[in-house]
Amino acid sequence: MKKYIIILATAVAALSLASCTEKLGTEPGNDTLPAVTPYNYAPTSEYDGDTDQRVRFVSNGKVTKAFYLVEKKADKLAEIASKGEDAYIEKVISQGTEISFPADGVFETTITDMPGVYDISVAATDGTNKTLHATTFEGIPWDADNGIEGTYIINRANVKSIVGASSFPAVLQRHATDPTLYRIKGALGPGSKIAFQTIDLQGTDDEGTYTFFRIPVQKLPFTYSTYGNVSIRDVGFWQGDDAYVTENGYESGIYADGSCFLCLQYYVSAGSLGLAMYDYFVAD
Repeated sequence: MKKYIIILATAVAALSLASCTEKLGTEPGNDTLPAVTPYNYAPTSEYDGDTDQRVRFVSNGKVTKAFYLVEKKADKLAEIASKGEDAYIEKVISQGTEISFPADGVFETTITDMPGVYDISVAATDGTNKTLHATTFEGIPWDADNGIEGTYIINRANVKSIVGASSFPAVLQRHATDPTLYRIKGALGPGSKIAFQTIDLQGTDDEGTYTFFRIPVQKLPFTYSTYGNVSIRDVGFWQGDDAYVTENGYESGIYADGSCFLCLQYYVSAGSLGLAMYDYFVAD
């Protein structure tokens, strides 16, 4: 059992996860004007889902040329407010990337490195008429320049079997604007991450003083058998009682050098894969 230095329970704010919204265009095939509608999807595992986005562009068949441009949403809105939407359409056409549609009118690409709120705008033309559609992506701005490199060590044998290794090189990164939010990038292999949020509670053990953190529910980019994706959470979220973490010895903690111990449950739709007590991130 850890010896607590401070027992000060605070509410854990929900960890921000990358999210996206769509501004849908008109129904492909039923339009008189040219239109390309962008749709957002999660990227494949080799990409960073916090800042990267898979986008599907769907043409309505009236389009002779189309271009897309990625820009911070605030900058785009300011420019439209200043110069008008028609001028912005011309900017997308002149500065954007041209889309080469196949015969079915559907083109997909992965857009990377979008920490913050971005608009992916697409301008379509039939040679005379021009239209503009967009989708918004909200990426998580991690402080990638000041990450701590290290090794993530997996406790449970069944998880080692699923991911094919007992440890992975990983990087601890802090949120660029919220000092309580962290992620361990690459913890369980390429494309994976474990996100957590520190709380106002500290403990001590033989390694020194550590700050408690919470691990919310999050899906990992790999599956188990026929049960779908593996997910993780701390015991407090598993049992629906924060006291398991703050009072009963099932905490996770981060030390001053960035090293961490993680008490977390691995599970799938059919049930638990077991409690890891503990996985470790060991800073170099």
